[in-house]
Amino acid sequence: MLPTAFGSQKKKTASSDIFSKTRRKDEHEEIKLSTSDQIAKSKRIKYAHEDNETSHVDRVDEQSEETDYDDDDDENEEDNEFDTLPISHEIKLNDHYKSVSALTLDPAGARLITGSYDYDVKFWDFAGMDSTFRPFRTIKPCGDHQIHHLEYSLSGDQFLIISGTAQAKLYDRDGFEIEEYIKGDPYIRDMRNTNGHIASLTCGGWHPNDRQTFFTGSADSTIRIWDVENKRKQKHVLVHKSKERGGRSAITAACYSLDSKFLAGAAQDGCLFLWGANGPYTRPSHMIEKAHQPHSETSSIIFSRNNWSMVTRGGDDCVKVWDVRNFKSAVAQAKELPSFNAETNVIFSPDERMIITGTATKKGEGYGKLVMMDRESLEIVRTMSITKSSVIRVLWHSRINQIVTGSADGLVHVFYDPAISVRGAKLCVVKEPKRRAIDDYEINRPIIAPHSLSMFRDDRPKSTKRKREKLRKDPVASRRPDLPVNGPGKGGKIGSSLTQHIMKELIKDTTRDEDPREALLKFAEISKSDPQWIGNAYQETQPKPILADTTGEDEEEDQK
Repeated sequence: MLPTAFGSQKKKTASSDIFSKTRRKDEHEEIKLSTSDQIAKSKRIKYAHEDNETSHVDRVDEQSEETDYDDDDDENEEDNEFDTLPISHEIKLNDHYKSVSALTLDPAGARLITGSYDYDVKFWDFAGMDSTFRPFRTIKPCGDHQIHHLEYSLSGDQFLIISGTAQAKLYDRDGFEIEEYIKGDPYIRDMRNTNGHIASLTCGGWHPNDRQTFFTGSADSTIRIWDVENKRKQKHVLVHKSKERGGRSAITAACYSLDSKFLAGAAQDGCLFLWGANGPYTRPSHMIEKAHQPHSETSSIIFSRNNWSMVTRGGDDCVKVWDVRNFKSAVAQAKELPSFNAETNVIFSPDERMIITGTATKKGEGYGKLVMMDRESLEIVRTMSITKSSVIRVLWHSRINQIVTGSADGLVHVFYDPAISVRGAKLCVVKEPKRRAIDDYEINRPIIAPHSLSMFRDDRPKSTKRKREKLRKDPVASRRPDLPVNGPGKGGKIGSSLTQHIMKELIKDTTRDEDPREALLKFAEISKSDPQWIGNAYQETQPKPILADTTGEDEEEDQK
Protein backbone atom coordinates (compact mmCIF):
# COMPACT_ATOMS: atom_id res chain seq x y z
CA MET A 1 0.00 0.00 0.00
CA LEU A 2 1.10 3.52 -0.67
CA PRO A 3 1.42 5.95 2.21
CA THR A 4 -1.37 8.47 2.63
CA ALA A 5 1.01 11.39 1.97
CA PHE A 6 2.13 9.97 -1.37
CA GLY A 7 1.40 12.03 -4.48
CA SER A 8 -0.46 15.32 -4.77
CA GLN A 9 -3.11 15.89 -2.17
CA LYS A 10 -6.41 17.53 -3.04
CA LYS A 11 -7.07 20.66 -1.06
CA LYS A 12 -9.99 20.16 1.29
CA THR A 13 -12.69 22.79 1.20
CA ALA A 14 -14.48 24.11 4.26
CA SER A 15 -17.41 21.90 5.13
CA SER A 16 -20.77 23.15 6.30
CA ASP A 17 -20.07 21.70 9.75
CA ILE A 18 -17.44 24.36 10.41
CA PHE A 19 -19.80 27.19 9.55
CA SER A 20 -22.61 25.61 11.51
CA LYS A 21 -20.67 26.26 14.72
CA THR A 22 -21.11 29.99 14.18
CA ARG A 23 -24.81 29.87 13.22
CA ARG A 24 -26.71 32.66 14.91
CA LYS A 25 -29.40 31.80 17.44
CA ASP A 26 -31.81 34.68 17.92
CA GLU A 27 -34.97 33.96 19.85
CA HIS A 28 -35.96 37.62 20.00
CA GLU A 29 -35.92 38.36 16.27
CA GLU A 30 -38.99 40.04 14.87
CA ILE A 31 -40.24 40.65 11.33
CA LYS A 32 -42.52 43.66 11.28
CA LEU A 33 -43.66 43.70 7.64
CA SER A 34 -45.14 40.70 5.95
CA THR A 35 -43.18 39.11 3.17
CA SER A 36 -45.79 39.98 0.56
CA ASP A 37 -45.63 43.66 1.49
CA GLN A 38 -41.88 43.58 1.20
CA ILE A 39 -41.94 42.03 -2.28
CA ALA A 40 -44.54 44.51 -3.44
CA LYS A 41 -42.23 47.41 -2.58
CA SER A 42 -39.08 46.14 -4.19
CA LYS A 43 -37.50 43.23 -6.00
CA ARG A 44 -34.98 40.80 -4.73
CA ILE A 45 -31.85 42.43 -3.28
CA LYS A 46 -29.07 42.87 -5.82
CA TYR A 47 -25.92 44.30 -4.41
CA ALA A 48 -24.43 47.21 -6.27
CA HIS A 49 -20.78 46.29 -6.17
CA GLU A 50 -19.52 44.29 -9.14
CA ASP A 51 -17.22 42.18 -6.99
CA ASN A 52 -20.23 40.59 -5.30
CA GLU A 53 -20.69 38.49 -8.44
CA THR A 54 -17.94 36.30 -7.04
CA SER A 55 -19.87 35.76 -3.80
CA HIS A 56 -21.47 32.61 -5.24
CA VAL A 57 -18.16 30.84 -5.81
CA ASP A 58 -18.26 29.09 -2.47
CA ARG A 59 -21.85 27.97 -2.83
CA VAL A 60 -22.35 24.21 -2.93
CA ASP A 61 -23.94 22.83 -6.14
CA GLU A 62 -24.21 26.27 -7.67
CA GLN A 63 -25.52 25.09 -11.00
CA SER A 64 -28.30 23.08 -9.45
CA GLU A 65 -29.35 26.03 -7.31
CA GLU A 66 -29.49 28.28 -10.36
CA THR A 67 -31.76 25.78 -12.07
CA ASP A 68 -33.97 25.51 -9.01
CA TYR A 69 -34.15 29.27 -8.71
CA ASP A 70 -35.48 29.59 -12.26
CA ASP A 71 -38.23 27.08 -11.50
CA ASP A 72 -39.23 28.57 -8.14
CA ASP A 73 -42.77 29.80 -7.77
CA ASP A 74 -43.90 32.89 -5.89
CA GLU A 75 -44.06 31.07 -2.55
CA ASN A 76 -40.40 30.07 -2.68
CA GLU A 77 -39.47 33.61 -3.68
CA GLU A 78 -41.30 34.95 -0.65
CA ASP A 79 -39.60 32.47 1.65
CA ASN A 80 -36.15 33.45 0.36
CA GLU A 81 -36.73 37.19 0.56
CA PHE A 82 -34.88 37.59 3.82
CA ASP A 83 -32.29 34.93 3.08
CA THR A 84 -30.38 37.51 1.04
CA LEU A 85 -29.46 39.34 4.24
CA PRO A 86 -26.06 38.15 5.52
CA ILE A 87 -27.25 37.46 9.06
CA SER A 88 -27.45 33.67 9.30
CA HIS A 89 -24.06 33.30 11.01
CA GLU A 90 -21.98 35.45 13.34
CA ILE A 91 -18.65 35.66 15.09
CA LYS A 92 -17.81 37.72 18.17
CA LEU A 93 -14.64 39.75 18.57
CA ASN A 94 -14.25 40.18 22.30
CA ASP A 95 -11.16 42.18 23.21
CA HIS A 96 -12.49 45.61 24.28
CA TYR A 97 -13.83 46.07 27.79
CA LYS A 98 -15.79 49.29 27.20
CA SER A 99 -18.18 50.61 24.55
CA VAL A 100 -17.07 50.11 20.96
CA SER A 101 -17.60 53.58 19.48
CA ALA A 102 -15.82 53.37 16.10
CA LEU A 103 -15.61 50.83 13.28
CA THR A 104 -13.97 50.96 9.86
CA LEU A 105 -13.13 48.42 7.16
CA ASP A 106 -10.60 49.02 4.42
CA PRO A 107 -11.93 49.21 0.82
CA ALA A 108 -11.04 45.56 0.21
CA GLY A 109 -12.77 44.40 3.39
CA ALA A 110 -9.66 42.55 4.58
CA ARG A 111 -8.81 44.52 7.71
CA LEU A 112 -11.11 45.79 10.46
CA ILE A 113 -10.17 48.54 12.93
CA THR A 114 -12.16 49.18 16.09
CA GLY A 115 -12.02 52.04 18.59
CA SER A 116 -13.49 52.18 22.05
CA TYR A 117 -14.09 54.16 25.21
CA ASP A 118 -11.18 52.18 26.72
CA TYR A 119 -8.87 54.46 24.63
CA ASP A 120 -7.58 51.53 22.54
CA VAL A 121 -7.58 51.01 18.78
CA LYS A 122 -7.39 47.35 17.74
CA PHE A 123 -6.49 45.84 14.37
CA TRP A 124 -8.19 42.67 13.12
CA ASP A 125 -6.98 40.94 9.96
CA PHE A 126 -9.46 38.38 8.66
CA ALA A 127 -6.91 36.58 6.50
CA GLY A 128 -4.33 36.26 9.28
CA MET A 129 -6.72 35.61 12.18
CA ASP A 130 -7.67 32.11 13.31
CA SER A 131 -10.79 30.90 15.08
CA THR A 132 -9.62 32.36 18.39
CA PHE A 133 -10.48 35.81 16.95
CA ARG A 134 -7.66 37.83 18.49
CA PRO A 135 -6.40 41.21 17.19
CA PHE A 136 -2.89 41.34 15.81
CA ARG A 137 -2.14 44.84 17.12
CA THR A 138 -3.40 47.22 19.81
CA ILE A 139 -2.40 50.87 20.11
CA LYS A 140 -3.34 53.75 22.40
CA PRO A 141 -2.99 56.69 20.02
CA CYS A 142 -4.56 59.55 21.99
CA GLY A 143 -3.66 58.91 25.61
CA ASP A 144 -6.64 58.82 27.96
CA HIS A 145 -9.12 60.11 25.39
CA GLN A 146 -12.07 58.19 23.99
CA ILE A 147 -12.10 57.27 20.32
CA HIS A 148 -15.09 58.82 18.51
CA HIS A 149 -14.53 57.95 14.88
CA LEU A 150 -12.21 55.95 12.62
CA GLU A 151 -12.23 56.02 8.84
CA TYR A 152 -10.02 54.52 6.15
CA SER A 153 -8.88 56.69 3.26
CA LEU A 154 -10.05 56.04 -0.30
CA SER A 155 -6.92 54.01 -1.08
CA GLY A 156 -6.90 52.17 2.25
CA ASP A 157 -3.24 52.94 2.99
CA GLN A 158 -4.01 55.22 5.95
CA PHE A 159 -6.84 56.02 8.31
CA LEU A 160 -8.08 59.00 10.30
CA ILE A 161 -8.52 59.02 14.09
CA ILE A 162 -11.05 61.37 15.70
CA SER A 163 -10.82 61.34 19.50
CA GLY A 164 -11.64 63.46 22.52
CA THR A 165 -8.58 65.63 21.90
CA ALA A 166 -8.56 68.78 19.77
CA GLN A 167 -6.06 67.26 17.32
CA ALA A 168 -6.84 64.81 14.55
CA LYS A 169 -4.27 62.09 13.86
CA LEU A 170 -3.36 60.23 10.71
CA TYR A 171 -2.01 56.67 10.91
CA ASP A 172 -0.91 54.19 8.27
CA ARG A 173 -2.72 50.88 7.89
CA ASP A 174 -0.18 49.09 10.11
CA GLY A 175 -0.76 51.38 13.09
CA PHE A 176 2.16 53.82 12.88
CA GLU A 177 1.59 57.55 13.24
CA ILE A 178 2.03 59.73 10.16
CA GLU A 179 0.82 63.17 11.24
CA GLU A 180 -0.72 64.95 14.21
CA TYR A 181 -2.51 68.14 13.22
CA ILE A 182 -2.17 71.44 15.03
CA LYS A 183 -4.22 72.63 17.97
CA GLY A 184 -5.70 76.13 17.92
CA ASP A 185 -5.19 79.06 20.29
CA PRO A 186 -7.92 78.94 22.99
CA TYR A 187 -7.54 82.66 23.76
CA ILE A 188 -8.74 83.80 20.34
CA ARG A 189 -12.44 84.50 20.24
CA ASP A 190 -12.95 84.50 16.47
CA MET A 191 -12.61 80.89 15.34
CA ARG A 192 -11.66 81.95 11.83
CA ASN A 193 -8.40 83.46 13.07
CA THR A 194 -6.91 80.40 14.73
CA ASN A 195 -5.27 77.41 13.09
CA GLY A 196 -6.81 74.23 14.46
CA HIS A 197 -9.58 73.32 16.86
CA ILE A 198 -9.61 74.51 20.46
CA ALA A 199 -12.09 71.95 21.83
CA SER A 200 -12.58 68.20 21.61
CA LEU A 201 -13.30 66.64 18.23
CA THR A 202 -16.69 65.08 17.62
CA CYS A 203 -16.71 63.92 13.99
CA GLY A 204 -14.61 63.70 10.86
CA GLY A 205 -14.33 62.09 7.47
CA TRP A 206 -12.61 61.98 4.09
CA HIS A 207 -13.50 63.85 0.94
CA PRO A 208 -15.36 61.42 -1.39
CA ASN A 209 -13.12 62.15 -4.40
CA ASP A 210 -9.94 63.85 -3.15
CA ARG A 211 -7.69 61.55 -1.14
CA GLN A 212 -5.65 64.54 0.09
CA THR A 213 -8.57 66.26 1.85
CA PHE A 214 -10.52 65.49 5.02
CA PHE A 215 -12.69 67.44 7.46
CA THR A 216 -13.11 67.54 11.23
CA GLY A 217 -15.94 68.83 13.42
CA SER A 218 -15.49 70.00 16.97
CA ALA A 219 -17.23 71.29 20.06
CA ASP A 220 -15.77 74.73 19.29
CA SER A 221 -18.65 75.23 16.78
CA THR A 222 -16.48 74.83 13.65
CA ILE A 223 -15.92 72.41 10.80
CA ARG A 224 -12.39 72.57 9.41
CA ILE A 225 -11.22 71.24 6.05
CA TRP A 226 -7.61 70.01 6.03
CA ASP A 227 -4.94 69.13 3.54
CA VAL A 228 -3.18 65.88 4.45
CA GLU A 229 0.25 67.36 3.73
CA ASN A 230 -0.22 70.53 5.83
CA LYS A 231 -0.45 69.83 9.54
CA ARG A 232 0.14 73.46 10.62
CA LYS A 233 -2.98 75.07 9.17
CA GLN A 234 -6.39 74.08 7.83
CA LYS A 235 -7.53 74.95 4.31
CA HIS A 236 -10.98 76.34 5.20
CA VAL A 237 -12.99 77.10 8.33
CA LEU A 238 -16.80 76.76 8.50
CA VAL A 239 -18.17 78.53 11.59
CA HIS A 240 -21.66 77.75 12.86
CA LYS A 241 -23.14 80.83 14.54
CA SER A 242 -25.70 79.64 17.01
CA LYS A 243 -28.56 81.80 18.26
CA GLU A 244 -28.06 80.48 21.77
CA ARG A 245 -26.25 82.36 24.44
CA GLY A 246 -22.55 82.64 23.66
CA GLY A 247 -23.04 82.15 19.94
CA ARG A 248 -21.48 78.69 19.92
CA SER A 249 -22.92 75.21 19.69
CA ALA A 250 -20.95 71.99 19.33
CA ILE A 251 -20.87 70.33 15.91
CA THR A 252 -22.03 66.76 16.49
CA ALA A 253 -22.08 65.28 12.95
CA ALA A 254 -20.99 66.16 9.43
CA CYS A 255 -20.79 64.46 6.04
CA TYR A 256 -19.91 65.13 2.38
CA SER A 257 -22.37 64.29 -0.37
CA LEU A 258 -21.06 61.62 -2.72
CA ASP A 259 -20.75 64.09 -5.60
CA SER A 260 -18.81 66.42 -3.23
CA LYS A 261 -21.17 69.35 -3.89
CA PHE A 262 -22.47 69.66 -0.32
CA LEU A 263 -21.06 69.43 3.16
CA ALA A 264 -23.83 68.82 5.69
CA GLY A 265 -23.52 69.41 9.41
CA ALA A 266 -25.59 69.21 12.57
CA ALA A 267 -25.15 71.13 15.82
CA GLN A 268 -26.21 70.52 19.37
CA ASP A 269 -28.72 73.38 19.25
CA GLY A 270 -30.81 71.25 16.85
CA CYS A 271 -29.78 73.02 13.62
CA LEU A 272 -29.14 71.14 10.39
CA PHE A 273 -27.27 73.05 7.68
CA LEU A 274 -25.72 72.63 4.24
CA TRP A 275 -22.60 74.33 2.90
CA GLY A 276 -21.48 74.45 -0.69
CA ALA A 277 -18.37 72.25 -0.76
CA ASN A 278 -16.64 74.68 -3.13
CA GLY A 279 -17.43 77.77 -1.03
CA PRO A 280 -17.94 80.50 -0.13
CA TYR A 281 -17.71 79.49 3.52
CA THR A 282 -19.08 82.65 5.07
CA ARG A 283 -22.54 81.20 5.76
CA PRO A 284 -24.47 77.98 5.00
CA SER A 285 -26.54 77.83 1.84
CA HIS A 286 -29.42 76.01 3.62
CA MET A 287 -30.28 75.73 7.29
CA ILE A 288 -33.16 74.25 9.29
CA GLU A 289 -33.57 75.23 12.91
CA LYS A 290 -34.80 72.60 15.32
CA ALA A 291 -34.39 69.83 12.78
CA HIS A 292 -33.88 67.64 15.83
CA GLN A 293 -34.59 68.39 19.45
CA PRO A 294 -32.28 71.14 20.78
CA HIS A 295 -29.55 70.06 23.22
CA SER A 296 -29.67 66.52 21.86
CA GLU A 297 -26.76 65.12 19.90
CA THR A 298 -27.49 64.41 16.25
CA SER A 299 -25.01 61.59 15.94
CA SER A 300 -24.96 60.74 12.23
CA ILE A 301 -25.60 62.15 8.74
CA ILE A 302 -25.42 60.18 5.48
CA PHE A 303 -26.16 60.95 1.84
CA SER A 304 -27.72 58.62 -0.70
CA ARG A 305 -26.11 57.87 -4.04
CA ASN A 306 -28.67 60.10 -5.73
CA ASN A 307 -27.01 63.03 -3.82
CA TRP A 308 -30.31 64.66 -2.85
CA SER A 309 -31.64 62.25 -0.23
CA MET A 310 -30.13 62.64 3.25
CA VAL A 311 -30.73 60.70 6.48
CA THR A 312 -29.99 61.89 10.03
CA ARG A 313 -29.90 60.00 13.32
CA GLY A 314 -30.92 62.21 16.23
CA GLY A 315 -30.35 62.00 19.95
CA ASP A 316 -34.11 62.56 20.29
CA ASP A 317 -34.64 58.87 19.36
CA CYS A 318 -35.59 59.73 15.77
CA VAL A 319 -34.39 58.91 12.27
CA LYS A 320 -35.37 61.45 9.61
CA VAL A 321 -35.13 61.50 5.83
CA TRP A 322 -34.56 64.86 4.10
CA ASP A 323 -34.73 66.05 0.50
CA VAL A 324 -32.00 68.55 -0.38
CA ARG A 325 -34.08 69.88 -3.28
CA ASN A 326 -36.82 70.91 -0.88
CA PHE A 327 -34.87 71.48 2.31
CA LYS A 328 -37.65 72.68 4.60
CA SER A 329 -38.99 69.70 6.49
CA ALA A 330 -38.38 65.99 6.83
CA VAL A 331 -39.79 63.69 4.15
CA ALA A 332 -40.18 60.77 6.54
CA GLN A 333 -39.58 60.18 10.23
CA ALA A 334 -39.19 57.14 12.48
CA LYS A 335 -39.56 57.48 16.24
CA GLU A 336 -38.97 55.35 19.33
CA LEU A 337 -35.42 54.39 18.37
CA PRO A 338 -33.49 55.01 21.63
CA SER A 339 -29.97 56.35 21.44
CA PHE A 340 -27.70 56.94 24.44
CA ASN A 341 -24.36 57.48 22.70
CA ALA A 342 -23.06 60.38 20.63
CA GLU A 343 -21.50 57.90 18.16
CA THR A 344 -24.70 56.00 17.21
CA ASN A 345 -24.79 55.97 13.42
CA VAL A 346 -27.22 55.21 10.61
CA ILE A 347 -26.31 53.54 7.29
CA PHE A 348 -27.83 52.51 3.99
CA SER A 349 -27.85 48.92 2.84
CA PRO A 350 -25.57 48.36 -0.20
CA ASP A 351 -28.55 48.56 -2.56
CA GLU A 352 -30.04 51.48 -0.53
CA ARG A 353 -33.36 49.70 -0.12
CA MET A 354 -33.07 49.82 3.65
CA ILE A 355 -31.90 52.21 6.33
CA ILE A 356 -30.20 50.50 9.26
CA THR A 357 -29.36 51.74 12.74
CA GLY A 358 -28.83 50.41 16.25
CA THR A 359 -30.94 51.01 19.33
CA ALA A 360 -29.91 51.51 22.94
CA THR A 361 -31.14 49.86 26.09
CA LYS A 362 -30.47 50.25 29.77
CA LYS A 363 -28.43 47.64 31.54
CA GLY A 364 -30.48 44.58 32.39
CA GLU A 365 -33.67 45.91 30.78
CA GLY A 366 -33.61 44.23 27.39
CA TYR A 367 -31.65 43.77 24.20
CA GLY A 368 -29.93 46.30 22.01
CA LYS A 369 -31.28 45.77 18.51
CA LEU A 370 -30.31 46.24 14.91
CA VAL A 371 -33.28 47.86 13.18
CA MET A 372 -33.80 47.63 9.41
CA MET A 373 -36.28 50.11 7.96
CA ASP A 374 -37.75 50.61 4.54
CA ARG A 375 -36.13 53.59 2.87
CA GLU A 376 -39.31 55.20 1.54
CA SER A 377 -41.66 54.89 4.49
CA LEU A 378 -39.22 54.17 7.35
CA GLU A 379 -41.40 51.25 8.40
CA ILE A 380 -39.48 48.61 10.33
CA VAL A 381 -38.76 45.63 8.11
CA ARG A 382 -36.78 43.55 10.53
CA THR A 383 -35.19 43.76 13.97
CA MET A 384 -32.31 41.68 15.30
CA SER A 385 -31.46 41.36 18.98
CA ILE A 386 -27.71 41.72 19.20
CA THR A 387 -26.73 41.82 22.88
CA LYS A 388 -28.00 42.92 26.28
CA SER A 389 -26.50 46.37 25.82
CA SER A 390 -26.76 49.28 23.42
CA VAL A 391 -25.83 48.84 19.77
CA ILE A 392 -23.71 51.88 18.90
CA ARG A 393 -22.01 51.35 15.55
CA VAL A 394 -23.21 49.56 12.42
CA LEU A 395 -21.21 48.85 9.28
CA TRP A 396 -22.27 46.94 6.14
CA HIS A 397 -19.43 46.38 3.69
CA SER A 398 -20.74 45.83 0.19
CA ARG A 399 -17.68 44.06 -1.17
CA ILE A 400 -17.60 41.21 1.32
CA ASN A 401 -21.35 41.50 2.06
CA GLN A 402 -21.02 41.31 5.84
CA ILE A 403 -22.47 43.40 8.67
CA VAL A 404 -20.37 44.54 11.64
CA THR A 405 -21.81 46.00 14.85
CA GLY A 406 -20.18 47.52 17.93
CA SER A 407 -21.92 47.34 21.30
CA ALA A 408 -21.67 49.06 24.66
CA ASP A 409 -20.45 45.86 26.34
CA GLY A 410 -17.25 45.87 24.25
CA LEU A 411 -18.35 43.15 21.81
CA VAL A 412 -17.95 43.40 18.05
CA HIS A 413 -20.33 41.15 16.09
CA VAL A 414 -19.60 40.19 12.49
CA PHE A 415 -22.64 38.77 10.67
CA TYR A 416 -22.24 36.80 7.46
CA ASP A 417 -23.85 34.15 5.31
CA PRO A 418 -21.62 31.36 3.93
CA ALA A 419 -23.66 31.31 0.72
CA ILE A 420 -23.61 34.99 -0.24
CA SER A 421 -20.74 36.50 1.77
CA VAL A 422 -17.21 36.68 0.41
CA ARG A 423 -13.98 36.32 2.38
CA GLY A 424 -14.03 38.38 5.61
CA ALA A 425 -15.17 36.29 8.57
CA LYS A 426 -15.33 33.16 6.42
CA LEU A 427 -11.53 33.12 6.23
CA CYS A 428 -10.89 33.01 9.97
CA VAL A 429 -13.78 30.71 10.93
CA VAL A 430 -12.30 27.79 9.01
CA LYS A 431 -8.75 28.40 10.26
CA GLU A 432 -7.97 26.32 13.33
CA PRO A 433 -5.58 27.63 16.00
CA LYS A 434 -1.97 26.58 15.67
CA ARG A 435 -1.42 23.18 17.17
CA ARG A 436 0.99 22.86 20.04
CA ALA A 437 4.27 21.17 19.27
CA ILE A 438 5.20 17.87 20.87
CA ASP A 439 8.02 19.44 22.89
CA ASP A 440 5.70 22.23 24.05
CA TYR A 441 4.58 21.51 27.61
CA GLU A 442 3.48 23.35 30.69
CA ILE A 443 4.07 22.42 34.32
CA ASN A 444 1.41 23.27 36.86
CA ARG A 445 3.76 23.10 39.84
CA PRO A 446 6.14 25.99 40.57
CA ILE A 447 9.67 25.78 39.16
CA ILE A 448 12.38 26.25 41.83
CA ALA A 449 15.68 27.62 40.60
CA PRO A 450 18.84 26.80 42.63
CA HIS A 451 19.44 30.37 43.68
CA SER A 452 15.90 30.69 45.01
CA LEU A 453 16.62 28.21 47.82
CA SER A 454 17.36 29.62 51.26
CA MET A 455 20.92 28.28 51.35
CA PHE A 456 21.82 30.19 48.17
CA ARG A 457 19.65 33.21 48.74
CA ASP A 458 21.30 36.55 49.31
CA ASP A 459 20.15 38.51 52.36
CA ARG A 460 19.93 41.68 50.34
CA PRO A 461 16.45 43.09 49.85
CA LYS A 462 14.72 42.50 46.52
CA SER A 463 15.11 46.05 45.29
CA THR A 464 18.48 47.61 46.20
CA LYS A 465 18.86 49.95 43.26
CA ARG A 466 17.96 53.12 45.17
CA LYS A 467 20.05 52.11 48.16
CA ARG A 468 23.09 51.40 46.00
CA GLU A 469 22.70 54.74 44.21
CA LYS A 470 22.52 56.55 47.56
CA LEU A 471 25.63 54.80 48.89
CA ARG A 472 27.45 55.56 45.67
CA LYS A 473 26.93 59.27 46.22
CA ASP A 474 28.19 59.06 49.83
CA PRO A 475 32.02 59.70 49.73
CA VAL A 476 32.61 57.90 53.04
CA ALA A 477 30.55 54.78 52.32
CA SER A 478 31.89 54.48 48.78
CA ARG A 479 35.48 55.23 49.96
CA ARG A 480 35.95 57.85 47.38
CA PRO A 481 39.49 59.26 47.25
CA ASP A 482 40.10 62.95 47.79
CA LEU A 483 39.50 64.98 44.72
CA PRO A 484 42.42 66.94 43.24
CA VAL A 485 42.88 70.44 44.68
CA ASN A 486 42.51 73.27 42.21
CA GLY A 487 42.92 76.99 42.68
CA PRO A 488 44.40 78.96 45.60
CA GLY A 489 44.42 77.42 49.05
CA LYS A 490 46.47 76.49 52.09
CA GLY A 491 47.44 73.11 53.45
CA GLY A 492 45.89 71.28 50.51
CA LYS A 493 42.44 72.57 51.45
CA ILE A 494 40.36 75.19 49.74
CA GLY A 495 38.37 77.55 51.89
CA SER A 496 35.02 77.67 50.18
CA SER A 497 32.57 78.42 52.97
CA LEU A 498 31.45 81.91 53.92
CA THR A 499 32.77 81.54 57.47
CA GLN A 500 36.24 80.63 56.26
CA HIS A 501 36.25 83.58 53.91
CA ILE A 502 35.24 86.02 56.69
CA MET A 503 37.82 84.63 59.18
CA LYS A 504 40.51 84.88 56.54
CA GLU A 505 39.79 88.57 56.13
CA LEU A 506 39.63 89.28 59.89
CA ILE A 507 42.80 87.36 60.95
CA LYS A 508 45.75 88.58 58.97
CA ASP A 509 48.47 86.06 58.15
CA THR A 510 51.89 87.55 59.12
CA THR A 511 54.02 84.57 58.10
CA ARG A 512 55.62 86.40 55.18
CA ASP A 513 56.78 89.32 57.40
CA GLU A 514 58.68 87.07 59.88
CA ASP A 515 62.52 86.47 59.70
CA PRO A 516 63.03 82.80 58.74
CA ARG A 517 66.27 82.48 60.82
CA GLU A 518 64.60 83.68 63.94
CA ALA A 519 61.66 81.40 63.30
CA LEU A 520 63.99 78.39 63.15
CA LEU A 521 65.96 79.37 66.26
CA LYS A 522 62.78 79.17 68.29
CA PHE A 523 63.01 75.39 68.00
CA ALA A 524 66.79 75.12 68.69
CA GLU A 525 66.50 74.41 72.42
CA ILE A 526 63.68 71.92 71.84
CA SER A 527 65.67 70.00 69.26
CA LYS A 528 68.65 69.72 71.66
CA SER A 529 66.68 68.61 74.69
CA ASP A 530 64.29 66.33 72.86
CA PRO A 531 65.69 65.23 69.51
CA GLN A 532 63.19 63.25 67.43
CA TRP A 533 65.01 62.20 64.26
CA ILE A 534 68.72 61.40 63.87
CA GLY A 535 70.04 63.73 66.58
CA ASN A 536 70.55 60.88 69.06
CA ALA A 537 72.60 58.82 66.61
CA TYR A 538 75.22 61.57 66.08
CA GLN A 539 75.16 63.09 69.55
CA GLU A 540 78.28 61.24 70.75
CA THR A 541 80.18 60.71 67.50
CA GLN A 542 79.59 64.09 65.89
CA PRO A 543 82.80 66.20 65.92
CA LYS A 544 82.74 69.45 67.71
CA PRO A 545 82.54 72.32 65.23
CA ILE A 546 85.47 74.77 65.32
CA LEU A 547 84.48 78.19 64.15
CA ALA A 548 86.79 80.98 63.18
CA ASP A 549 87.06 83.92 65.54
CA THR A 550 86.73 86.42 62.78
CA THR A 551 84.97 86.48 59.46
CA GLY A 552 86.26 87.72 56.14
CA GLU A 553 84.31 90.93 56.51
CA ASP A 554 86.02 91.74 59.84
CA GLU A 555 89.52 91.25 58.32
CA GLU A 556 88.73 93.64 55.51
CA GLU A 557 87.61 96.29 57.98
CA ASP A 558 90.87 95.88 60.04
CA GLN A 559 93.04 96.30 56.94
CA LYS A 560 91.33 99.57 56.17
